[in-house]
Amino acid sequence: MSGIYKFKTSRLAPWALWFARLCIPVAILSFLLMRFGGLHPSIAIYCFAVSVLLALLSILTSWAAFHAIWFEGYQGGKWLWGAFVRSMLLLLPSAAAAFFYFTLPPFSDLSTNPIEPPEFVAAWQMRADADNSLAIASLETREAQTLAYPALKSQVYDQPIALMQLALADELQKSKWQILRSEEQKADGDSAYYEAYTRSVITGLRYVVVIRLSPTGEEETTLDMRSASLWGTHDFGMNARRIEGFIEGINERMSSNVQRYELQLEEIERLRRLQMGPLPKPKPKNLGGPAVG
Repeated sequence: MSGIYKFKTSRLAPWALWFARLCIPVAILSFLLMRFGGLHPSIAIYCFAVSVLLALLSILTSWAAFHAIWFEGYQGGKWLWGAFVRSMLLLLPSAAAAFFYFTLPPFSDLSTNPIEPPEFVAAWQMRADADNSLAIASLETREAQTLAYPALKSQVYDQPIALMQLALADELQKSKWQILRSEEQKADGDSAYYEAYTRSVITGLRYVVVIRLSPTGEEETTLDMRSASLWGTHDFGMNARRIEGFIEGINERMSSNVQRYELQLEEIERLRRLQMGPLPKPKPKNLGGPAVG
C-alpha cells in the first residue's frame, strides 16, 4: 500500500516574497513622485530608504526560511529565489550609490575658478526654502575643491569674446537647459554671463549653472563655469561631469566650427551697419577758391 506524503510549506518564504514584491514599487513611486509629483527630495529619500529596508527584510526572512527548506524539506524554494532576485534588483544599485557616496568628494557646488567663481543672480529664484544656498562657498571649501578636482580649471581661448558668445549659445541650445539669464558683453572690457537650470532625468534633482566669458585681450577669452546642486550636500560627481562635458563640447566647436562663427560675425556686423543707415556723404570741396565780387 502506497503512502501519501504531505510536505510542509515554510511560513517565512511567502513573507520574504511579499517584502520583495513591495520594495520595488515603493522605490519606483518615490522617484516618480520626486520627478513628476513635486515631492521634495528630503521626503523622497525617506521613501526610498523604506524600500531598501523592505529589501533587506526580505533577505533576512529568506535566510531564516532557508534552513527549514534546505535541511528539513519544507516547500518554498521558488519563493525564496523570487524574493532574492527582486531584492537584489534594488540592493545592488543602492550599494553602488553608497559606494560613490563614500568614495567621491562631498561637494554640491563646483567651479573652474575657485579663487573668483562666477556668481549666481537669476538662479536664486529657483531655490526653495529648504534648498542649498547659492552664495559663494567658504575659502576652506574652495581649497578642498581644488585638491579634489585639479582638472577643473579656467579655459582660455585664442578667440574674441564675440565669437565665443556664438559658440556658447549653440552649446547651451544643444544641452536643452532652461536659460535663466543671457547677458552678452555690453562694452569693451565687460564680461558676458549665462545662467541655466536643469533637472536629472531619473531622480529629478535640480541643478543650476552659471558661465562667465571674460576678455583677457583683443583676441583672447577666458571661460569660467560653475555648477551647483539645489539640494543635498553630496552631488555624486554630477557637477564635475556636467562642467567637464560642457567644456568638452565647447572645445569641439572651437576645433571644427571657428570659420563658421567668423562668417556669422561678419554677417552680424554687416546687418548692424545696414541698420545704422547709409554713411553721410562728404561735403564737396570748393576747388575754385573764394568767389571775387
